[in-house]
Amino acid sequence: MAKKSGLGQQIFVHGYDLSGDVAAINNAGSPRDLLDATALNASAHERFVGLSDGNLGVSSWFNDATEQEHAAFSGLPTTDRIVTWAFGATRGDVAACLVAKQLNYDGTRGTDGSLSFTIDTQAASGEPLDWCNTLTTGKETHSSAGSSTSRDDGAGTTAGMVGYLEITDLDSGTATVTIQESSDNGSSDAWTNVMTFSTVGYASAPTAERITSSGTVERYLRITTTGTFSNLDFCVSTRRGTSQDDVSF
Repeated sequence: MAKKSGLGQQIFVHGYDLSGDVAAINNAGSPRDLLDATALNASAHERFVGLSDGNLGVSSWFNDATEQEHAAFSGLPTTDRIVTWAFGATRGDVAACLVAKQLNYDGTRGTDGSLSFTIDTQAASGEPLDWCNTLTTGKETHSSAGSSTSRDDGAGTTAGMVGYLEITDLDSGTATVTIQESSDNGSSDAWTNVMTFSTVGYASAPTAERITSSGTVERYLRITTTGTFSNLDFCVSTRRGTSQDDVSF
């Protein structure tokens, strides 16, 4: 990976592909509280890391077309929403992922006639913002059941994994998205399932899900879809667990 601009990015809000409506990412953070534990005999502050948090805010243009900006945000749902900000459309790109509550839907009409909205979300599921990498090429399409090209993460790990799925559209049938692993890209170590998302029917899209797995995760990962369906549009992002994580998977 190398330095890159903010061009050609994508954003999904609980299955809604809003990449063509969102104009700016206003913030994407994973702040932590610090707990002051300074003793009488200390000459400077002593602090412990407290609760972790997450936030992601955007500015968008008004769009009341089917499954676009207004449909995604205007309902101000009280349930959790999964937000994925993918930094491009190449497999392995960085992605910021968050299970959050939507806080607002604030509109502004500019003197130039523009109509825009700001939307803020805050972590709500006991998990901070996850800095992931995409396992798909941004939004990817499987016309029927099959497997995507694998991603080489360089080495296996032992602290589990978190996975995020955004399904933007499914023309017909039911589909199941599975993350598979192999130590050698399937040469002699056959692909096996490491994480399986819930089966989704066409009437349920758009939708999204976050799941976790524990233990060893092999070096190579890929997506496999099963079921009888047509034209599944989706994005998957993952983050391998580390010993420094606030919460183990």
